[in-house]
Amino acid sequence: MTVSEHERPGAAWSPPVTDDFQAAPMIGPRQRRAKRVAFIQQALVLLAVGLLAVLIARNTVINLQARGLASGFDFLWQEAGFKIAFALIPVDATSTYGRVFVAGLLNSLLIAALGIIAATLLGFLLGIARVSPSPPLRFLTRGYVELVRNLPLLLHLLLWQAVILRSLPTVKDAIGLGGIAFLSNRGLYLPMPLLGNQANLLLSALGAAAVMAAIAWILHRRARSHGEAPPLLARGLSAGSLLLLVLVLIGLDWQVPQLSGFDYRGGLKLMPEFVSLIAALTLYNAAFIAEIVRAGIQSVDKGQREAAAALGLSSRQILRLVIVPPALRVIVPPIANQYTHIIKASSLATVVGFPDLVNVFLGTSLNQTGRAVEIVAMTAAVYLVLCAAVALATEAFNRRVALVER
Repeated sequence: MTVSEHERPGAAWSPPVTDDFQAAPMIGPRQRRAKRVAFIQQALVLLAVGLLAVLIARNTVINLQARGLASGFDFLWQEAGFKIAFALIPVDATSTYGRVFVAGLLNSLLIAALGIIAATLLGFLLGIARVSPSPPLRFLTRGYVELVRNLPLLLHLLLWQAVILRSLPTVKDAIGLGGIAFLSNRGLYLPMPLLGNQANLLLSALGAAAVMAAIAWILHRRARSHGEAPPLLARGLSAGSLLLLVLVLIGLDWQVPQLSGFDYRGGLKLMPEFVSLIAALTLYNAAFIAEIVRAGIQSVDKGQREAAAALGLSSRQILRLVIVPPALRVIVPPIANQYTHIIKASSLATVVGFPDLVNVFLGTSLNQTGRAVEIVAMTAAVYLVLCAAVALATEAFNRRVALVER
């Protein structure tokens, strides 16, 4: 009978090394010293950056005072003295610079939101068409993508502003769209609802539709988590919310544009600068989103499609249930970068004269007040916050759909 080494008298015992037991790594004095040195270096770098920022701010204030220029944000409560051609809130010559800032911000948010939504919808359609089994459709969409994305965005914008929209007929010969909307070289005229006493009805209908849609989404998600088909109640609530909105919109009183003199009166008028900006942002970014979607769809293994087809799923079901969910993990990160590009590219509105944040605040307000540091800092902070919000939303989505590794 032999005695193992750890059973011998005086022998040092060490625990057996197994897959379930791993000794914690020991940190020696050299490693601790290296960590302290790294911490001190990082602290010194941050201190140097902070001192540099303070020095730049101090020198800026001194130079402004030496030149007799005022500083501070008190100008936001001063009267601006100019109007804005297009604004979501009332702005006139007696409005303050703070109100002008809010109006420009809302216009920029409107441009960015509409551009993101329209470019996403068109880009997804083009991306699906890029992998279509129809060769002519693939050829046409590829030609569109290659033509559009290889031209500068500024050229697209000027093409829409100076060529396409300017070549439209005059107001008297405007193109009628169903007798309720009109398109001319002065813009797009659309019908607008007259709320008045119907505002409460519309808000109530929107609230009820939102609640119905939320309940339907919860039921649908719960059924999907259990691998079951959506219940009939979920489908009924989804259809009911959509039907409710349609009925309310039909029941509203609408003001249709009417030709009066040299222009249309009533309804909603979208100025040519607004239309050209939305069209350029949509068509240009949709080409990039289409390539992102195509790459995401093609990243899904071909065997999954064949297996889904063998189970009897239709082409639409395969695309919606088998291909798109895993493809989103590939699509979302690059498409978020495209969204930040749309947000920043919306500042090109100043090229065509649309009153966005850069035009009315970084342009007109800066020229009138001379508060360059404050206005530039506020404008930069707006775009920084918007792009950071997109990045945070993307990160949250990636954490939610990330594959769990064991």
